[in-house]
Amino acid sequence: MGNAIKSAVCCLMSNNPKEETVQLLPQPARALLGIWFLLGCVPVFVTMFYNFVPSTEWISITRIPGLGVGLASAALVSWGILKALPTASSGMKKIIIVFSAPFIGYFLGKNAAVIAVPMILALIAGHQVELPFIVERADGNHTKRCRSPVELQGLPFFFDRVCRVPDDFRQRLNPGRRMVVIGRGTSLGVYPDSVRVD
Repeated sequence: MGNAIKSAVCCLMSNNPKEETVQLLPQPARALLGIWFLLGCVPVFVTMFYNFVPSTEWISITRIPGLGVGLASAALVSWGILKALPTASSGMKKIIIVFSAPFIGYFLGKNAAVIAVPMILALIAGHQVELPFIVERADGNHTKRCRSPVELQGLPFFFDRVCRVPDDFRQRLNPGRRMVVIGRGTSLGVYPDSVRVD
């Protein structure tokens, strides 16, 4: 009885009464989600230093599954953001976070499913391959990430170009021309070393 009264008095005197913490996801699920989103970020970070081009065939095969995974990831990220944001917070910052969450989730989820797989396989089990592509544009402007680019048809943005192609070679490439990209990779994608006209 004395102990019960003592704990009740301590609770009343405390400014921060004990709050119950509820985990939204079990630890293994949170770890899997962390790995999944890390996989989604890997392609973006790798392409800052190395040029990688997924094969047109792989992109065609994974178009529908990639869309599904991207949408599921967009929903999951949006739900997580809404749960994490305090209900009292308001303002422009909250609006920007809530509206950008689905786009970030979609991009990361689709990258994890469609780009990370061939990219990692090319690093681990890659060998010298030659993959054919169709030129979309060969007169694009230089960017900090990609100098002297040749843009290719049917590939997702950010992974749709071969960089550092000599200007004299680019001048011979018209839209619709077939070009072979040579480098380390698999049938799913390649890290370009050289190019030739097919």
